[in-house]
Amino acid sequence: MKGTIIGQILADHLVSGKLAVGQEIAISVDQTLTQDATGTMAYLQFEALGLERVRTELS
Repeated sequence: MKGTIIGQILADHLVSGKLAVGQEIAISVDQTLTQDATGTMAYLQFEALGLERVRTELS
């Protein structure tokens, strides 16, 4: 395997864009974690965006 561990993870999860310094990329997310204080607000924002469900493997 070539590259750093972070580079390998990003390459495996890359959805669009190019892995180059200063370039925007889109990646797929395997799992998310939230805490009590900010998690509720984040979920309310997702609801306001009209998301019907989370799309990660584990949340």
